[in-house]
Amino acid sequence: MQSYIVRGVFIIITHQKKNLAYFIGVSLLIILIDLLLVNSILFQQNDNLLIIGVSLDFVVVLPLLLYFFIFRKRNKNLLSVLPFALIGYIALVLIIPGTGQQPLEIIKYILIPLEVMLVLYQFHKIYQAIKKSKRSHLIHAHPIETLQQNLRTSMGSSTLASLIAHELSVMYYTIFSWRKNPYTRSGTTSFTYHTNSNWLITVLILSKLLIIEGAVAHILLMQWSHIAAWVLTISNLYVILLLTADCRATRLNPILVSGQEIRIQYGLQLLAYIDIHNIESLSVVTEAKLTKDQYKTSFTPLSVEPNVHIKLKDSIQVIRMFGSRQHITDVYLFLDDPRKFQTECLAITG
Repeated sequence: MQSYIVRGVFIIITHQKKNLAYFIGVSLLIILIDLLLVNSILFQQNDNLLIIGVSLDFVVVLPLLLYFFIFRKRNKNLLSVLPFALIGYIALVLIIPGTGQQPLEIIKYILIPLEVMLVLYQFHKIYQAIKKSKRSHLIHAHPIETLQQNLRTSMGSSTLASLIAHELSVMYYTIFSWRKNPYTRSGTTSFTYHTNSNWLITVLILSKLLIIEGAVAHILLMQWSHIAAWVLTISNLYVILLLTADCRATRLNPILVSGQEIRIQYGLQLLAYIDIHNIESLSVVTEAKLTKDQYKTSFTPLSVEPNVHIKLKDSIQVIRMFGSRQHITDVYLFLDDPRKFQTECLAITG
């Protein structure tokens, strides 16, 4: 039975890789032919006709190929390729000579309203998810987890939904969490990990460096490019907000141990639920020396030396920063009282 399951998974992965290869191959062929046509004498003689043909390739054909080869297999709707049509339009503006861009105005006036409608529709979904989260918060559910679940319900389990949930959590912990109390659940024992950690000091030092050196870099880059200077400054400000949100999340989300599972939300760096019976070993450590391969299946906190190692019997899927997902078999944590945590967990597992 297991061999059939493994074979089925292998066939699905192989099929997806073939679809991706077909899409890339066909797309590159279409783009190459269009580029040759745009730079040929035929374009000068039949510019209006060829512009229509090339435009259809970039705005219609290539997005449809993306849908049928990739997105349709992932159960996404046809509207999901609309942003790629806009990318195709931008590519047309860059490759078609200035004298032949007048027909592109028609595409612009059709495509941009559709993009705006799609963005407004996504904002409507986010707004509905936030409203549901506020109602759920009244029954003591975790606000960010509830928001993630509502976004997955309204937008599907997509990378975009996970990324939006992450960015909203950054906003929540940076702006709206200052009067909130640490999250707890009835029937659980909580363990903090921020009191004895140097993460707050690290965040303050990094923020100071980003502000001071970022200001100097901004002034220097202004001599070369105003856009590059502001991109760097905005990026630095975002990193400061991200660090602040992560620091706040460490204070408001202690690790919770119950008779059935361990809930680990380590700042914004990790969200995981570990079944107590899935723990192979739990030990107090002084350091963690991992190989490159071990890092792929392990979690280690940023900037602190872990003092607890949880080894799992079977891998679990966890949520990392920016909504990314990872399968791990080892969890390394820094806790304020690692011995008490070990004693509590071992008492439950027997």
